Amino acid sequence: MSTSEPGGYHHGDLRRALVEAGLRLLTEGGADSLGLREVARAVGVSASAPYRHFENRQALLAAVAREGFLRFAVALDAAGRDVPDAQRLEAMGAAYVGFARENPQLFRLMFSPEVSKDANPELMSAASTAYGSLAALAGAENPEAEREATVATWALVHGLSVLLLDDQVRLNDEADRDRLVARILSRFVAGLRALPNG
Repeated sequence: MSTSEPGGYHHGDLRRALVEAGLRLLTEGGADSLGLREVARAVGVSASAPYRHFENRQALLAAVAREGFLRFAVALDAAGRDVPDAQRLEAMGAAYVGFARENPQLFRLMFSPEVSKDANPELMSAASTAYGSLAALAGAENPEAEREATVATWALVHGLSVLLLDDQVRLNDEADRDRLVARILSRFVAGLRALPNG
């Protein structure tokens, strides 16, 4: 595909280019700035070109959110790699909060009601992979205890992420924030380990 615009899109994976453009627009202006016309303009293709890959704006949002979950899962796994087992949950919890802090608009979109995971199997699969990274650390001896531990972990790190994104926690500086997150995670993990697994 060609375009007369300088530096425009010429060849390759158009769907991928549109998603990458969507990620940039989301970072710069939030979800309201993200639409099919906007990504077409950013990539340098006609306004109709994105419809070959995305039925509507909701499909584009889901594709961008899916990419977010894929990156999220990579960040969580990387944080837990080469870390002693006893420290892995704290490391991954810190990575969860860190991802939200570094990608606030993307993080909000990933968990927004604007994107329906039930209606998009690829998005659901990507989200489940990220969730599975936390579930694997629960260490419970039966499925129900594992579920409870995983949901408790998710509730803590997600809630903490949202509170920090919304500036609901008074902080002195970034170092204060990092210390607070580390201490909260340490207390939570200690309490989680003290619970019976049965």
